[in-house]
Amino acid sequence: MATIKQLQSNYKLAQSQWGRYLNGLQRGHLQFESQAKLCENFYLGAGRQWEDELRKELEAEGKPALEENIIFSTVNTVLGYQTQSRMDIAFKPRESGDQDVADILSKLGMYVADQNKYSWVESQVFADGVIQSRGYFDVRMNFDDNLLGTIKISALDPLDVMPDPNAKSYDPEDWSDVIVAKWITMDELEETYGKAKAREIKSYYASDRDWGDDGYEVQRNKFGNFFIYAAYYTDDTETQHVRILERQWKKLQLREFWYDLNTGDYYPVPDDMSPREKKKIAKQNGLEIIQRTVQRIRWTVSTRDCVLHDEWSPYETFTIVPYFPYFRRGVTVGLVDNLIKTQEMLNKVFSQILHVVNTTANSGWIVEQNSLTNMDIEDLESEGSKTGLVLEVKAGRDKPQKIEPNQIPTGLKDLVTTGVELIRMISGVSETFQGGKGPEVSGTAIQSRVHQAAIQLATPIDNLYRTRNILGRIILNLLQQFYTEERMFIITSDSDNEEQEHVVINQKLSDGTIINDIAVGKYDVVVADVPTQITFQNAQFSQALELRKYGVMIPDDEMVRMSTLSRKNDIAKRMSGEEAAQKQAQMQEEQFKKQVQEMDAKAEKLEGDAINARIVAVKAATEIAQLLQINPGLSPLIDAVLKSAEAAQEAEENEEEQDPQAAQEMLKNVQNQGNLGQNQVSSTPVSAKDVFK
Repeated sequence: MATIKQLQSNYKLAQSQWGRYLNGLQRGHLQFESQAKLCENFYLGAGRQWEDELRKELEAEGKPALEENIIFSTVNTVLGYQTQSRMDIAFKPRESGDQDVADILSKLGMYVADQNKYSWVESQVFADGVIQSRGYFDVRMNFDDNLLGTIKISALDPLDVMPDPNAKSYDPEDWSDVIVAKWITMDELEETYGKAKAREIKSYYASDRDWGDDGYEVQRNKFGNFFIYAAYYTDDTETQHVRILERQWKKLQLREFWYDLNTGDYYPVPDDMSPREKKKIAKQNGLEIIQRTVQRIRWTVSTRDCVLHDEWSPYETFTIVPYFPYFRRGVTVGLVDNLIKTQEMLNKVFSQILHVVNTTANSGWIVEQNSLTNMDIEDLESEGSKTGLVLEVKAGRDKPQKIEPNQIPTGLKDLVTTGVELIRMISGVSETFQGGKGPEVSGTAIQSRVHQAAIQLATPIDNLYRTRNILGRIILNLLQQFYTEERMFIITSDSDNEEQEHVVINQKLSDGTIINDIAVGKYDVVVADVPTQITFQNAQFSQALELRKYGVMIPDDEMVRMSTLSRKNDIAKRMSGEEAAQKQAQMQEEQFKKQVQEMDAKAEKLEGDAINARIVAVKAATEIAQLLQINPGLSPLIDAVLKSAEAAQEAEENEEEQDPQAAQEMLKNVQNQGNLGQNQVSSTPVSAKDVFK
């Protein structure tokens, strides 16, 4: 239970954060919201390009409010250009680090991008930037699906993100804070921050309204309509909502670090580590513990009246990554901003042209007085423009003459042509770049023109690379900071999802050695731009066809692999004989296993026979020893028999079996000699070595 002092402190902090939010609104964010909403309306069109008051005036005058949306196709061309290239992230060692670990980090980086469907997320952020001049990624750890945590990359609504109003740098590393405002349900709040905070929020009353209904902020895009709600409101389904501010800001702190005397590097000591553990790690790694006053990120989440969370951020950087197509020291501009006035001119010109056409369709008649017999002047006025009109004229009277309508002014036509050309010139998206037919004839000339047009989009594309680099830096930081346990990942190594590689990180051996320790070392981020899969494959296949025309005989199976056939790998294997070779190798492997089993069985039999032979030999030697004790004079005869057996064994080098009858025969001969020389006495000493030789 929080004390009164704690509640007062939390309320003061919440009010301070709300004040910072209002200050940011007044210092430029409201202006950005208004302009961003205007740009979005001009991109979408469909009735959004005319102001309500002006539209009503035109309708009252009987004039049309046309929208010939040239911006829509222009922006879509740029968005399509971006979808043809995707990010390829890699890492390389810097100062200290292992190339093998760098390769693993590169694979993990692409794994993270694939798991987050990064290409679609980037397309959303790129569209936000091109249309509304600002786009934002949010990169943080997520523990919903894995208790060890996974990296989550998402796209934020640029209207909800308020960067530091005092900053003028593209990189968030130079910002002092960033605020993300959003609405969440009370159930979501209770799940994230607990029941106690939910009860505390319910005790407050606020009259703030939803975005667009609060009097100063613009509306946010939603699937539903906009209604007036309080900041703590209940909708028709009795679901409670609350507006929260999530602020990441820098604050000075006296913090402990491990200092490496050899390299000069220092690493922050975790807050929850005991003094004993700190000293132990420092001693094991030859480090010193120092204290430094540094800027550290504080994470504060609050409503207008209540603090939900206020702790040091678990991350070393902001989780927000911006994308600004055109950036000039804090000033952001998108592709639509400079096209709005020209599009407004086109809308007015097209509306005026249609008005001229409508007003001249029934241009009127010249009629002699009382010359008509089948209708009067009023009937001719109302029916004179209809098809199949029949006029009956009195005899001797002049027939009615239709007034020649005025032609559309040439100036209006010129304005249309000029307006379309201006939009293409300002945006840098030419007719050739959009796929239209230009004066070029050959494909090479068209491709060259497309490349020249793409140069005019170099700035927004270059800033996209800059954003990718910042994003890669944060991904590397999260990998080294949070992926510290032994984990295994399955990395797909080719575009057909057939070859997979199992990557194990932080694998600890029995001697304490850690293999693939990604937390150790410093690495640089390398971001490359690669075509999308289909476009890249088509380009490769086309180049291969051209090479074969010039005599470069690329194998047929490789040509099939570069194609976009659905079963190209199976076809290529059959063409190259790889499938037959695999079957033959499998048969050979099975035959080899069978031979090994037969050899094992034979070896077991030979081993058993050898054991039996040794038993017989030992028994025979024992009987010979007993016989020598009775008649020592038989020693020369036994030595001769043993030498003969040794000579026979040397002559049979390849024979594995030992004949168990040899010992029996030798024993029989010795016994016979013993019977003949039973009464003879030998003076030659007999040793145990000679007996068991």
